[in-house]
Amino acid sequence: MAPLRNGAAFRRRRFLSAAAFLACPPFFSGRASAQPGRNRRSAVLISLDGLRPDYITKADEHRLKIPALRRLVRVGASSMQVRGVLPTVTYPSHTTLITGVSPARHGICYNHPFDPSAQNPNAWFWYAEDIRVPTLWDAAAAAGFRVGSISWPVTVGARTIAVNIPEYAGTRTPEDLKMLRALSPPGLISQLESSAGAYLIDVNQAIPRDWSRTRYAVEFLRSQKVDFLTVHLAATDHVQHRHGPFSPEAFEALAEVDKMVALLERTVLQLDPRAVVCVVSDHGFAPVNHYLKLDAAFVRAGLITLKAERETLAMSGVAAWEAMPWNASGSAAILLRNPSDPAVRARVARLLEDLAGDPANGIAAILDRTTIQRLGGSPDAQYWLALKSGYSLSPSLAGPLVTKVSLRGTHGHAPMLPEMDSLFVIAGENIRKGHDLGAVDMRSIAPTLARAAGIPFSTAEAEPLDVFVPKS
Repeated sequence: MAPLRNGAAFRRRRFLSAAAFLACPPFFSGRASAQPGRNRRSAVLISLDGLRPDYITKADEHRLKIPALRRLVRVGASSMQVRGVLPTVTYPSHTTLITGVSPARHGICYNHPFDPSAQNPNAWFWYAEDIRVPTLWDAAAAAGFRVGSISWPVTVGARTIAVNIPEYAGTRTPEDLKMLRALSPPGLISQLESSAGAYLIDVNQAIPRDWSRTRYAVEFLRSQKVDFLTVHLAATDHVQHRHGPFSPEAFEALAEVDKMVALLERTVLQLDPRAVVCVVSDHGFAPVNHYLKLDAAFVRAGLITLKAERETLAMSGVAAWEAMPWNASGSAAILLRNPSDPAVRARVARLLEDLAGDPANGIAAILDRTTIQRLGGSPDAQYWLALKSGYSLSPSLAGPLVTKVSLRGTHGHAPMLPEMDSLFVIAGENIRKGHDLGAVDMRSIAPTLARAAGIPFSTAEAEPLDVFVPKS
């Protein structure tokens, strides 16, 4: 099924202009021809969750005080147009950043496992054993690095991370801190509390929580002797979900995060003047002022049968299903219980075409399986519904299919939406200064960082970017 007629302008701008990318995966923005670093050196990879590149490129316009990030762009190589994965959500994106392969290959295709029974709505892909391919942590450990990580997604039980405080929020209560103590090396959090303070986990304390992660990261470098470190800072994501991109709250959060980046850079360079500092974001952000209740559409079409009529699938319970969305806010994979059933497939196709035919639903396009495969999305998806900017999916089953909401933000759209672009900055000895890499594929980042740090890494789907100073 080809992309549908609705959202044609979106397709002209992004889908059709991306034809070469779709036809020739994997997409390389350029082959690395320069010499990598001669010796192993420390590396810090800092993820700023949900940071759109235009926070940096338009910093003056927004009167943003982010000197550390702007200076790293000046003294390093960067891309302000990183094309992400399908869907543009945190866990698949972070796993691509650390593996250099698409979700279809690394296995983390969403934040949450698909749960058609709606029995475990709080499940996330917490566990490293779900990653199906080698990671940069594995390669760094094999190369003799002491590997550390703080709150990077999909790291519970990661055996090659020697010093690890994984991301885990199974209950979203203070009880999660007890679990983090158990999941981290014995005594680690208690040992570092005297110098780094309490390890904060409350998502509603977004900025203090990121400062906590930063202080622990500093201790990882100093006292734990970590020389390959990954750090996930999430305040920029949290405040944009609540208040929308380019809100005063987002500016405040980013100004603080910039200070965290400066502290991490300063610390690692004091310990290793040749160190590589890499800053990335996992996805962009789009404003939201409308919700589409896609689950409700499938229930009303008889494709999902409820146990009871309540607010959401999770609250209602699912008695039976023939087709179901796997929602990612800005888009949804459509899965069929029996993909070989032509009658159900035809019903789903008609429903999607009807939904896309109404401009009020905010649907940019319906992707077919060929396009999904070329974008590296879930191999279980039979169709993929992509929303326009301004729209997000709601789990609600009640009321009209589309409702207007107060301004907020989201992501998870198809990666061709410009607002979903993310960023990549790398700086250090032998890295080109002020070098604009142009548009790049997110899969290129892991092999680039590996080469810069002197880590053998051959399993990525893309080649290293040309960020190195040429040999004279």
